[in-house]
Formats: sequence, structure tokens, C-alpha cells
Amino acid sequence: MIQYSDRGKVRIKDLIWYIIVAFPLTSTIKVYVGPLNLILTILLFGLFFYNYYRTQMFKSELLLCFYAVLGVLMNVAINGFHFFSTNMVFYFPFLILYFLFFIYHQDDSIAFMKNHKQYVDSVIGLWVMAVLISLPLSSSYVYEGETRGFVSFAGTTFLLCPIAIFVFALLTVQYNLWHRKRYVIAMFVPSLCIMLGTTRTYLGVLACAWMLFLYTQIKNKKMYFAVIAIAAVVLVGIVLLSPIKEKFISASSRTEIGIDPLAAFTSGRSTFWTYDILTMIKNNPIRILFGNGVNYLFKINYAHFGNPLWAHNDFIQIFSDYGLFGLLVYFGMFITLFKKTFNGIKISKMAMMMLVAIWAFNAFFNMFYTYFCATLSYPFYCMIIKIDAIKRGGGNPKQMD
Repeated sequence: MIQYSDRGKVRIKDLIWYIIVAFPLTSTIKVYVGPLNLILTILLFGLFFYNYYRTQMFKSELLLCFYAVLGVLMNVAINGFHFFSTNMVFYFPFLILYFLFFIYHQDDSIAFMKNHKQYVDSVIGLWVMAVLISLPLSSSYVYEGETRGFVSFAGTTFLLCPIAIFVFALLTVQYNLWHRKRYVIAMFVPSLCIMLGTTRTYLGVLACAWMLFLYTQIKNKKMYFAVIAIAAVVLVGIVLLSPIKEKFISASSRTEIGIDPLAAFTSGRSTFWTYDILTMIKNNPIRILFGNGVNYLFKINYAHFGNPLWAHNDFIQIFSDYGLFGLLVYFGMFITLFKKTFNGIKISKMAMMMLVAIWAFNAFFNMFYTYFCATLSYPFYCMIIKIDAIKRGGGNPKQMD
């Protein structure tokens, strides 16, 4: 990407990062602030395009922007303006535009975190305060399925947990930049949100996030694995005392009454995954290649199961909505993100495995790109590995300037 003069552009980039960093807080209290999140999201779309307009883009980048817009237009052409979930129309295009922005402005992202410490700390501090205030409130605990869990002011654990993962990433970046113990102490607040929640998927994501953080702090490999082993034992003990334990008990009880073990473990997901895939591969080649639009899975699952389900799996959902071409774009965005972020930087296989696990575990068992804060958080986890690699001597220290 070739840039014109940076005069005036830095303010645009900074404004984008200001908005992105604010999302954990605005998402947690969004039921009290009306359409603020919607306004901020629309503003981000506009700023992304304005930033690209002010930048000379290579053909590949221009085509990706065009594909993001085309995805929205395709869904309108197929479904009109009648959607089971209007948000589904914009999730994938947003991921493309956001990752594209980070890929070509990642050094600016590190600079923003370094130059706006007080702002980032304020967002984190207000979020932590909101969660702690909500802890004793009975309204912060609701039943979702068979289990009653903590939702804070977010209203649902499936919103709170991605927010918590995002806050954990911000705290890890701040600690790696400033080495203040208060950031580590604060990490237990987003961890508590997930422990008191009802989603097993984010428990796995949280475990990967902690492993990633510990990896950046413990240089001795034997010591690292020893700490991980102790942490795993502690985690099991905490889970046994938390509401999330009921999810594991429920899965076990379903197996005992004759339900397929895989279906029991995935809370029934594998059942409709199988049906969805077998149905989609019977479509004509054009639909297999370019997709059926965002309403398709909702319709076939409603017709067969009596419930308009989405895939709860990124790969199946994108294959359904955007076809094999969409899957190619999806995987291409992650591959490009990794290549550009770690270009000229030596990182270990261990770090790369944990980074992939944070995304892939969520994408496979729950969905990644349809949870806004999960999508927003991921480049920050890449940032963590990059900062650590440079500090270890595996990259150019000027990239930290």
C-alpha cells in the first residue's frame, strides 16, 4: 500500500483506534446507550473507506474492498431487505475491512497504544468498574439454556465473553508495553466474567489467552510448561466451583440417556452441521462457488428442525453464505494477517499455535466473525506476539517506535 502525505491521515487512523478501543465499554452498556454501537459501527465503515480513499491501494486490496461491498449488495439482491438477522449482512464485510486496515497500519496500532496510554487505561478502568458494580446485582445473572450465569450489564454471556476476551487482549498489550502489575491483577476480572458465564468455548479461548500471556513473560521453556501444568490444575478446580460446570454435567447426562456423544459434547451442533453440509453440497455449482446469501441456513434449519439456526461454525456459515470463494477470502485474510504482521520477525511455533488456537477454537465451536468484540480483539493478540518477538530480539526494534 503506497501512501500519500501522512498529513491529516494520522488523525483518521487514530480516530479509528479510539473507536475500536472503546467497544468493550460501549458494548457492555449498550442497552443503556441506545444505538451508540450501531452509530460507531457505521462510523467505522465510513472511516475505513475514507482512509482507503486517501490511500493509493494495490489491486488486491481494492478488489477486497470491492468484494466486501459486493457481499452486502449480493445479500440485498437475494433477500431484499428481509433478513433473519440484519447484522449477518455486515459481519463478514466488516472483518475484511478491519483486517485490511490493521494489516497495513499495524505499526500505527502499536504507536497508538503507546501514545494514548491514559485513554486505553480509562476505557479498561471504566469497564472493570462496571463489571465489579454489577457482580452483586441479581439482574446480572440470567438463565441461558439450562444454566444460570453472569452477564453483567451486557444482558447475555455470549456478548460478555467476547468483550472479556477483548479486554484481556488490551490488558496484555498494556502490560507488555508498560509492565505495571495492575494490568495483571485486572486480567482476573475478564477471566471471572468467563468463569461465571455459561459458554465452554470461551473457557477454551481464555485458557489460550492466558497461555499466550504467560508465554510472553516466561522465557524458560521448562518453567513455562511447569507453570501451565499448575495453572491447568487450578483452572479445573475453579471450573468445578463455577456455573460453567453445569454445562459439562449436562453434556455427560445427555450421553447417558443415549444421545450421540459428539452431539452431546457440541450441544447438538454436530447434528445440524451434518444436515447443513449434506444439503449445501447438493446445490448447483454456482451456489457452491459463490454462496446462497445469509438467510439460507436459517431457512433450511427452520424447515428441518423447526428452529432458524445459524451454523455456530465460521467455516460452514461462510460456505453457506459466500461459497467456496468466500472461504478462500476468509482464510486468505488470516494468512495475510499473519504474513504481514510477522514479516521479518522470528516467532516460535508455540506462539503461532496459541495464536491460531484463539481464533480457530472459537471459529469452529461457536463462531468468531459474528461476535464483534471477538473480531476486534484478534489483531491485538497478533500485536502481543509481535511486541514480544521484537523484545526477544526476533525483529526490528524500530517497529516499536
